[in-house]
Amino acid sequence: MERSQHITRLALVMMILLLLTQWGWSQNSYRDSIYKAYSRGKMDKWLTIMQVCEKNADQHNLNQQLELLSYYYGYTAWLIGAEKYDTAEVYIDKSEAIIDDLLEDSPENPTLFAYKGAYIAFTIGITKLKAIYLGPRSMKFINKSLELDPENIQGNIEKGNSMYYRPAAFGGDKTEAIDYYLKAIKSFEKQGLVVNNWMYINTMTALGQAYEATDQVQLAKLCYEKIIRIFPNFMWVEDELYPDLLKRHHLK
Repeated sequence: MERSQHITRLALVMMILLLLTQWGWSQNSYRDSIYKAYSRGKMDKWLTIMQVCEKNADQHNLNQQLELLSYYYGYTAWLIGAEKYDTAEVYIDKSEAIIDDLLEDSPENPTLFAYKGAYIAFTIGITKLKAIYLGPRSMKFINKSLELDPENIQGNIEKGNSMYYRPAAFGGDKTEAIDYYLKAIKSFEKQGLVVNNWMYINTMTALGQAYEATDQVQLAKLCYEKIIRIFPNFMWVEDELYPDLLKRHHLK
């Protein structure tokens, strides 16, 4: 009888530990640490956190893999901006392998299609000559994402990025990009995905830049002020973009 009770208690403890482990991932999903690294421009810390996430993420758990992909995505974009192309290609390959594996089990997931289009666009960022044939392929996946879910956050971000960075001669339109960024931001806020979310603040920053690029200077100013109010100590906006905007346009 005592042995039976001991086994029962042991099984209960194991079940609780398993649940706590799963809860721990969702509550400690590296988001706060990634945000802090991003807000201070500490990409070395981002890399360290990302590598821990990479080690612990369950290959068969869609949400954990999507989270890892978001960190690869941010880091790859930074690498390309820093012209560290060889390393960027490593993370493009890693990400595309994850996306293709996940699409086998989730063939109608709009976020995966958005990421697939984004990583093709990253390749264009490394080799501009590939834009002629990779550009339409990237847009095909991004459009597929929005066909599956017009409100999809990542799909709207990528459509906005495509409209912003694509030359006008090839269909780019910075004013249209604003509409997609606003739609993504609205979805972030509606779903409560704002606090310490690096991708939300990044999209807000992209919106501010798009406003200025389309001569909507007051809206750009208000956008940056909202960022500073919600996310104090975000260095890129607080120390660079916002004061530069004020100086360029003689604003106070």
